[in-house]
Amino acid sequence: MDEEYFRKVALKVQDEMVQIIGNNRQVNDYELIVYKYVFSKELEIPLIDDLAIEVADDGFILYILPDNLPFNKLRMLDDVFEKFEIEFMPNSYNVLKLKFFIK
Repeated sequence: MDEEYFRKVALKVQDEMVQIIGNNRQVNDYELIVYKYVFSKELEIPLIDDLAIEVADDGFILYILPDNLPFNKLRMLDDVFEKFEIEFMPNSYNVLKLKFFIK
């Protein structure tokens, strides 16, 4: 994947997430499916089918399959999502659980 394309798509998603979280807007199931598609297909971040993405009051959580995640994708995501702080959340499953908080 072209890094410029990744950056363009990720910046768009970041702006939308800032709007959603900043305005405490509820996200419907269709929107979650769209965001899951964008992260998994457009940004090539391997998400868990059932959970994938969760939007909370103070941020959003990605449920990532770490075995299929190239490290450079995580680095690129961190670089682009500069309006967010990323926290690794512990869990008892083979899942990389990342929570994004607005700075």
